[in-house]
Amino acid sequence: MKNIFKFATILCTGLMFGACTDDIVVDNVDEGAYANVENLIISLRDGKSSKINNVVELRNNEYSTNVAVYLARTPRKGVDVKISYDAAYLEAYNNEHGTDFQLFPESQFTLQNEGKVVVAPDETKSYTLGLTLQPFDNKEEATYLLPLRATTTTDGVKVSDEHLIYLVKNMSWQSVVARNEGEKKIIAWIEVNNTNPLNMLQFETEDGRLITDYVVLFAYNINYNKETGEVYVFANPQCRYILDHYDEVVKPLRERGIKVIISILGNHDESGLAQLSDLGCREFAKKVAAVVKGYGFDGVNYDDEYSNSPDLTNPLFAAKSYERGNRLFFETKRLLPDKEMVSYQYGSCVGNAAVDGIDPSEYMSIFNGDYGRKGVPYGNASLAACTYQSTEFAQGRYIPTDSEAQNFVNSEYGFWMVFSLWNTQGRQSDWNAMNVLSQKMFGSPLKKPSYYYPETRSLDTLPITW
Repeated sequence: MKNIFKFATILCTGLMFGACTDDIVVDNVDEGAYANVENLIISLRDGKSSKINNVVELRNNEYSTNVAVYLARTPRKGVDVKISYDAAYLEAYNNEHGTDFQLFPESQFTLQNEGKVVVAPDETKSYTLGLTLQPFDNKEEATYLLPLRATTTTDGVKVSDEHLIYLVKNMSWQSVVARNEGEKKIIAWIEVNNTNPLNMLQFETEDGRLITDYVVLFAYNINYNKETGEVYVFANPQCRYILDHYDEVVKPLRERGIKVIISILGNHDESGLAQLSDLGCREFAKKVAAVVKGYGFDGVNYDDEYSNSPDLTNPLFAAKSYERGNRLFFETKRLLPDKEMVSYQYGSCVGNAAVDGIDPSEYMSIFNGDYGRKGVPYGNASLAACTYQSTEFAQGRYIPTDSEAQNFVNSEYGFWMVFSLWNTQGRQSDWNAMNVLSQKMFGSPLKKPSYYYPETRSLDTLPITW
């Protein structure tokens, strides 16, 4: 406002040798735009991840993290904040996300200092408060919502409408040799047309750990039905077999602690993962969420390949862009907030931009680089969410060596990706390469397997002969 009047004074002065006969009237100025300049907005975040939305896997031991209050700038005065459990938020959360989560029991967690914290006058972040979650006694697979909110009595300070969310997954039903915090992981993409996912159970260390943490089922497809006007998830006979035999194929992997992810790939028609309109993204996300929830998978990967140009007169489609790919990830994560979202950094599902103001790290959890390339973290994500290398066993590319495996272990990267492992079932050279990773990552060689699954659509096995 001062600048407006200063400009009026300068203007009149500049005309003083002429006639400043017209009054300069400044009226009808909307001062509402300036009303919040002095207000500070408080937001709550997890102190470790810096995220608003966090997924916690709770097994047999308590889980510890911390909570912090963030401000956009220094407050110039102390700000008193109270962090509390907001049980009333459960219904609104489930309605928004289409979920049926239960509340995490208030008796099962403790927040340090009764949730009371102060932001110092010259700081933009408070000191952290410890948050501890206790494991469950039951073996039920379920996700619980732990919603925390902030309040303050300090003048001139407002609280963000967002809650700090912890989606707590009871994982005590799994039989898993515990990983150390920060330990490296292997994500195995399985070409299900010629490889049975159960083969991943054969890659086990001598001390009883499976070295594969994630299995990505490659691939289901996005397709468009012109008669019904719908985008849908297509499953070929091999993918269909896995769905029909979930208890025999997927469940054994998950019971041993492997997360099973479905990959969605383009399939030579006008639908595509990075060329859906906002409406198309919402509609396809519903179809994907129905498959993931209905069959009990642990997440989704989108791989933008093999799609034709879209019909832009169709309200479901849009011009291909990174923004479209990000929107699909965003809409899918909104319906699957407790699931993993894996970005394969190829095609147009690789955008590094916020959607509706939400940072990519909030709706993507693993960043998988293409062959010969390291994964790139988007938004606030760290290298721990990225692949160090991607191995292509079918073509013999980027096979792990002792030195590269050691470089991976020494790096900040969190994952090594392998594709087409045992696409020639029982191949010894694949096992040898995985043994290199095992010894560097876990300090233990692999046990020689005694059998393998030679066919995708069968539970029959054959003995290892080498």
